[in-house]
Amino acid sequence: MKRLFYLLLLVGLVACEENEVQEPTLKTVTVTPVVTGNTETFTDISFGTNKVGYICGSMGTLLKSTDSGKTWTRIQSGIQPSLNCIQALDDKNVYTARNELYHTKDGGATWETAGLENVGSGIFDLHFVSQNTGFIAKNGVMKSTDAGKTWKLKFDAAADQDYYALNYNQLQFLDSNNGFCAGGKTYDGNSVGNLVKTIDGGETWTSLKMQMSQITDFHFLDANNGFVFNFNQELWKTTDGGKIWTKVSSAVPEKYPDTYFVNASKIIMRTSSSIYHSVDGGVTWEKDYTLTDATGQLTNMKFVDSLTGYVVGNNGFLAKITLN
Repeated sequence: MKRLFYLLLLVGLVACEENEVQEPTLKTVTVTPVVTGNTETFTDISFGTNKVGYICGSMGTLLKSTDSGKTWTRIQSGIQPSLNCIQALDDKNVYTARNELYHTKDGGATWETAGLENVGSGIFDLHFVSQNTGFIAKNGVMKSTDAGKTWKLKFDAAADQDYYALNYNQLQFLDSNNGFCAGGKTYDGNSVGNLVKTIDGGETWTSLKMQMSQITDFHFLDANNGFVFNFNQELWKTTDGGKIWTKVSSAVPEKYPDTYFVNASKIIMRTSSSIYHSVDGGVTWEKDYTLTDATGQLTNMKFVDSLTGYVVGNNGFLAKITLN
């Protein structure tokens, strides 16, 4: 009986180890195009689970996969405007937005709206931290506590006298309390960027008063350690939650990157035409893939786990990224 117990325990441990997602060494980064049969511009992608994913794009384009991204079918949603962003909370509960926020609870069969179409600027990013509590980057940062039915402006970008009316367009929440929103603007030869921070679930926001050009991408590993990329093609790092910033590099491959951090050293970067990786915290970059379509452009990149991601673009472009 003891032998049988220990045998079953060993089998269980081996199975758990096989199912665990390992950290990649980044010796190779493979980008494999996936045929979608579409010609629209794809703008964002999100997976609820490893099997079920969603893509949004131009002219209300919505696609769904139920086989881990191998094949995709069009969702007949009736949505007409182009869509900027999408988040799948699970296989059936999905939000997507541009000027309006759209929500489905049944995997895309039916959709409801939040009544935001005529409320200020467009929706640039969205992030739900739970089934009921979510945030959108619109006029600053707005918060909902009723699953997106109603929204309140918690950070008013127009009221910030030091950084008046910047376009805040990127959100990240580490948990239900700690979050960041970044943005900026570039005009008439000038470029200004800033980050705002919350530690109370988005009720109040504090400006980090960044002294740099427009922030084009950022990522925090935890409440203290974060990175920002800016319009001047610089990479900066903080270890104290954004009080002090240290320049890491002045040679980022492009002004508008899109990044995924495995950890503080290993980073994947998407530019408008290429995929890069770094193993030294962004000091140097190695190119792994470049679009062969001269008219093509990569628009967004999301990872399902630490080994697998997807990149989307115009002309119906979709590719799987595999890290080894």
